[in-house]
Amino acid sequence: MPAFDIHIHTLKYSDCSFINPEELIAQALEMRLDGIAITEHGMRWPDKEFDKLKKLADPHGIVLINGQEIYTAGSKNEMEGEFLVFGLKQSLTGYYSAAELCEKVHAQEGILIAAHPYKLSRNGKSHYYGAGDRVYQLPIDAIELCHPDHSDRALGKVRKAMKELGIPGTGGSDAHKIFNIGSCVTLFENNILDEKDFIRE
Repeated sequence: MPAFDIHIHTLKYSDCSFINPEELIAQALEMRLDGIAITEHGMRWPDKEFDKLKKLADPHGIVLINGQEIYTAGSKNEMEGEFLVFGLKQSLTGYYSAAELCEKVHAQEGILIAAHPYKLSRNGKSHYYGAGDRVYQLPIDAIELCHPDHSDRALGKVRKAMKELGIPGTGGSDAHKIFNIGSCVTLFENNILDEKDFIRE
């Protein structure tokens, strides 16, 4: 089963990351990954730059997927969750509610994954730095199950949502440091050779 880490940030376009993009390939090989997805905060890599990185990965059989992580907020500026977005050809700049984001992404035949929906916020035990139970009201395509900040309770909540919504669970390291890559992964039943395969699966 191909193993992908589909939630990674680099210092190229995410100020909070310490990962040099050129180090990604070696670390993916070290962790025996078949592929990785780069999901910068509010930014999709330009195709020309991403193609250069893919040329470094191709000889090693590492598949690279170009994604982005988008923050959403409601009318009162309350957080509505972060979402991993794939299949779009441009960065999603601007401000979106979670529902608006879903509509925009699906209109372009992309997919959304609710990122760390039940990760506890730093402000208290009752609030999430993610969509939380809002996932039940949104037309998401998948939900992040395995995440370094998901407790056993969070895992239970995600599994319940997966069952009730009939959507798959994914895994991603949310890596901001090189040695975190591969700590959580997504396993696919079929081979993934490119973005088209990735989105289909």
